[in-house]
Amino acid sequence: MTNKELAELNKNRKIYQFCCITGDIEKTMQAWVDYLKIGPWQVRHFNDKTMTSLTVGGKKVEEPFEMIIAITMVGDMEIELIQPVHGPTIYQEFLDRRGPGLFHIKEKIATEDWDSTIQEYADKGIGVMQTGWFFDDVHAYMDTEPTCDFVWELGNCPIIDVPEGMTRIFPYEDE
Repeated sequence: MTNKELAELNKNRKIYQFCCITGDIEKTMQAWVDYLKIGPWQVRHFNDKTMTSLTVGGKKVEEPFEMIIAITMVGDMEIELIQPVHGPTIYQEFLDRRGPGLFHIKEKIATEDWDSTIQEYADKGIGVMQTGWFFDDVHAYMDTEPTCDFVWELGNCPIIDVPEGMTRIFPYEDE
């Protein structure tokens, strides 16, 4: 692919999010607020009751799982922090192997392009490590770490009307 072709291809793509994995989400959020002035954070617990169709390594997860997710916007970029709690997800394995830090970059993919985009990666030998649904939001983590040194996430990135009581805002002002 020529530089001109790359530039043309990339001018309409949308990098939506980047994510860091942490073993202590409260400490990490506080550091981002104190040192980077990034926040406030929307904090949610994702688990087998709030997330559906979780698959890891192509196998549907049948046992309980949980992770704590915090998101905030900086300009038009979403920043996500994930703390694994328990269960079979790719987050704890990453944390054990590499420690806290950059985990993934997420590209927004139109729903009508979803299957063909996943197939493009499969044609390059890049499989899906984990996928799941949170309401209307679907994600697929692509196994790009061996070649790119981080995970590439694909997602449809809809605006979700999350039910009341499911999100806390950090720094916590209700305590």
